[in-house]
Amino acid sequence: MLPTLPSTMPSKEKLAWLLALGAILFFHFYRLHLYTLNFPNWGDDYAFLELIDYVKNHNLTENISYIFHFHNQIHRIAYARLWVVIQYAIGGELNFKTAIFLANLQLILLLIPFHLFLQKIKRSPWHLIGIACLLFSPLGNLDNYNLIGVLQHTGSILFLVWISYGLFYAENSFWVLFLALCYPFVSTEGLAFLPMVTYVWWTKNSKLKIVFSLLAITVIVFYFHDYVGTSSSKGSFSWLHLKGLLIFLGNWALPISDSFRAWINLLAGTLVLLYFTWKIIGSISIKLSFPALLFLQVLATGVLICLGRASMGDLELITLSDRFLLYGHITLLAVYGNLLINKNFTFRLAWGLLLSGAWMLASFFMARRPLQEITLRWKSDLLGAYFFQNASSYNCPEETIQLLTKSYFSFNPLEIPKKLPAFQEKNNIQILPFRQEFKDGQLALSWKNLPEKKSQTDQRFIVIKELQAHKTIFKIAALANDYPNRIKFSQATLGGNSSSTNVEIYLLNLSKEKITRAQYVCSLTLNN
Repeated sequence: MLPTLPSTMPSKEKLAWLLALGAILFFHFYRLHLYTLNFPNWGDDYAFLELIDYVKNHNLTENISYIFHFHNQIHRIAYARLWVVIQYAIGGELNFKTAIFLANLQLILLLIPFHLFLQKIKRSPWHLIGIACLLFSPLGNLDNYNLIGVLQHTGSILFLVWISYGLFYAENSFWVLFLALCYPFVSTEGLAFLPMVTYVWWTKNSKLKIVFSLLAITVIVFYFHDYVGTSSSKGSFSWLHLKGLLIFLGNWALPISDSFRAWINLLAGTLVLLYFTWKIIGSISIKLSFPALLFLQVLATGVLICLGRASMGDLELITLSDRFLLYGHITLLAVYGNLLINKNFTFRLAWGLLLSGAWMLASFFMARRPLQEITLRWKSDLLGAYFFQNASSYNCPEETIQLLTKSYFSFNPLEIPKKLPAFQEKNNIQILPFRQEFKDGQLALSWKNLPEKKSQTDQRFIVIKELQAHKTIFKIAALANDYPNRIKFSQATLGGNSSSTNVEIYLLNLSKEKITRAQYVCSLTLNN
């Protein structure tokens, strides 16, 4: 980007600009290196192991068909699958830590259209530092610590930003048409963007408008030609959906209160919705811009999520999920960009840098504990799969766990202790949970009086020793909220259909030096 900086900018200022941007990038990728593991972060990440297993055993035609087939009934994540297949073809294995790191390079590619945008509107390149602070804010990037998230959701944002920029500043470019037609195969919300692209090109009387309209219809027909899934929407749009949508749009808000987080998001989402409604249709005629189009697509994505997931559980919790935080932060970038093109308001550079820098700093502190909890759960699944060939965060079939033994995946010995304790020593002192719930194979335990850990760098887990008639099964689950004077809790998927289960609970401590020790906690009889 250095050659594209203004020629009038002094060399020392160019160097300072590069150092500032480089510091933001280094901070993000260093944290990725620090917290990521070479292991599937969520159940969806196992799909990439299944992908490699399939590709190795089928021909080209079958592989192309598999790359485009549905994921979770509705998503065609061909972009993510191609990314993984190419990495495997180059490296000979699927290393999740490396894959996540490389996929995060998409964030750097996201900065390029914003940099070009600043040049087009003749604003200071220093505004890109403010934009980078918002884009790389730690809280907004929690989803980028798992492979499916960074490839599908960040990939979606990458296509959105480049297409939106091209529609307004690279009119009639065939690369814009190509990216727009590929967008639905990055993430489903790309389908919602096709009508927006069509509208912009028709209003601009682009020479590509007819060609794109016909090709867009072709893409939609192809997308749904073999769709057999069932709708999960709860009928027409209601207050439940509207509330969920506003919470989704407010995912840029800092979670300053756990108790009122949903309402804080709802207020933040309402404010940004009113702002862009005023900017787009405030003067009767519709006024679209590069930043406004970013917001409209995030809005459309929120509508799809609220309609499609309303029957999957608590919609508030779904829209507050870490996987959607980056979408909320894109609304912040849209607001920032819109302030820059507002002719009736001078958005001073000093204010932009001050506010965005303060936001990134606050986001860092807000993201510390969520990131620690994510890594702890991730580590518990890694230990469970390595030592006991199972997972406790979700139901994982045995054939899926067996994919971890294939030649295209190998555990990183630096991430795993050499051995675990025997989990056999019992004593008469029991630390019983003050709350326990066991339903449909899901176990939830909470303690008020567990001993505190001796070092803040230690990681602690609950080991559940399930005593069955002919065998003993071990499950490892993260000990969440493991901070001084806090109620600590743990959740695990035990599975099984028996109405009563006897278990022994142990506390496993893993030090920074990978030294393990175990403490007997209690014995319980669980009634399903």
